[in-house]
Amino acid sequence: MKQLLVIGLLTFTLNVFAQKNETKTNQNIVTTFLNGFNNPEQIQTSLALLADDYKFKNPMVALNSKAEFLALAQEIGAVITGVEIINIAENGNWVAVFYEFKSSIEGLESNTATEWFKIEDGLIKESNMIYDTSKWRKLYEQMEK
Repeated sequence: MKQLLVIGLLTFTLNVFAQKNETKTNQNIVTTFLNGFNNPEQIQTSLALLADDYKFKNPMVALNSKAEFLALAQEIGAVITGVEIINIAENGNWVAVFYEFKSSIEGLESNTATEWFKIEDGLIKESNMIYDTSKWRKLYEQMEK
């Protein structure tokens, strides 16, 4: 009888553990989203994690929909070569990520940023990215001339 009880308890514990591992945490959602910028084959998986009314803001732009972000993502995808997460933290439905994004543009190959993501119902509803834009602004000014 004791053996049967132990086996039952062990089976129950393993099932609970397996279910917890299958649950998408907010950190997993954000990590999956950012990892899509490392592999063009995964970018659609990343973009599927954005809510239709996704809001994105960085020091140079503010966007108010997933459609607006998709247009920007096409431009970004042409120069961003990867994202490396350095640290990630979660508080409620907010996830903060400190990461390095790499670009193919000379002088802008390595950039550090922090981005705050708000997650609701398993989707990214908004994010606010903070990084040093001084060199990027110079590049955009040259492109406009």
